Amino acid sequence: MKTKLILAIVSPLCLAACGNKDTVTVTVSNPTTEQLGTRSVEIPASSVLDKLKTSGFYVTDSEGNVIPSQLTYDNQILFTADVAAGEKKRYTIHPSDSLESYPTTVFGDFYPKRRDDIAYENELVGFRLYGPGTQKAGEKSFGYDLFLKHPTSELIVPSLYAAQTSDVNWAKVDSLRKIDPAEADKFEKSFTYHLDHGKGMDCYAVGATLGAGVAALLVNDSIAYPWCYETAEILDNGPLRFTLAMNFAPKAIGTAPAVTEHRLITLDSQSHLNSCKVWYEGLDGDKTIVTGFPLRDDSEVIKDSEKGIIAYADPTQGPDNGKALVGVVLTTKPDSILMKENHALMSHTLSPTDTLSYSWGFAWDRTDIPSLNDWKQYLDKSNLNYTVTIN
Repeated sequence: MKTKLILAIVSPLCLAACGNKDTVTVTVSNPTTEQLGTRSVEIPASSVLDKLKTSGFYVTDSEGNVIPSQLTYDNQILFTADVAAGEKKRYTIHPSDSLESYPTTVFGDFYPKRRDDIAYENELVGFRLYGPGTQKAGEKSFGYDLFLKHPTSELIVPSLYAAQTSDVNWAKVDSLRKIDPAEADKFEKSFTYHLDHGKGMDCYAVGATLGAGVAALLVNDSIAYPWCYETAEILDNGPLRFTLAMNFAPKAIGTAPAVTEHRLITLDSQSHLNSCKVWYEGLDGDKTIVTGFPLRDDSEVIKDSEKGIIAYADPTQGPDNGKALVGVVLTTKPDSILMKENHALMSHTLSPTDTLSYSWGFAWDRTDIPSLNDWKQYLDKSNLNYTVTIN
């Protein structure tokens, strides 16, 4: 599949025509001693576009090259930067009145034929969230699912779903089963997204667990597993950011008769981690909220309460699919790290008006982060950020 294109506000052809107009210079600094790699840079659009007296813009780097940018749903100018430790780089925001298309490497969609799944990806990782169709069918899949992906800017998830939900493919499987079950199995294996055909696969087991980092309330010292979303809206869909808002049906939590959960999930280009915000309506007091992942074996769980990190190498399903290095990072120090219901969890006290902010995600040990220790180093840096100065 070719990389999808998405419209963004830009005009490389305006470099000369707009040369006599104001521009805004942005300095991006890495104040740390760490190599942070490619990171998203956010600037409030109003602080720039009001000065430029325009509703459009494009961004150039220090060498004058136009780089992909995005105006997000919450009115942020977004682009990516890679600044060495202790260094600075300058970028310029130019006014523009036209639209140009950028290749998008961050994209998501709804898949109603697969029980209302929502699936999305960037260059490094892919994710699946279960929808109303799954809950209606009675399948208790509570958590976040993963698509292990060979690093590529190509969008692979749409093609994986197209093959997996093809009526033609499944009609052929059904037909073959009547005459040659072995041949039917062979054909099914040729298109299923549970096997790697060279681009990636879903070999992570979710089931009745929190999967790769869902947050849930504790009720009577037990995890109150949230089921599938009730409504959802894609707010950003590339080229550099995917943002999803999810709402859940009201349910009784302890003595509160109707508690409604809300989630906001963001995945940026070149990141292994989603940023996530979770809040509730209808809580009748402070509650303990936990987030984490299930444990499949007795392998090491990395626990760092000071940095708010837990990490684990999930063995995945299948005979030789490598490991999914899963991790959760809280933005504040957790109240505790605990093992409960065969999960590794971090807990936090949440008031009725609070929002839990954290990151969750994974790396495939066959790609750019090969070991659990390497993964921990990546997570250690996840709360470090570049600083931005508008000149």
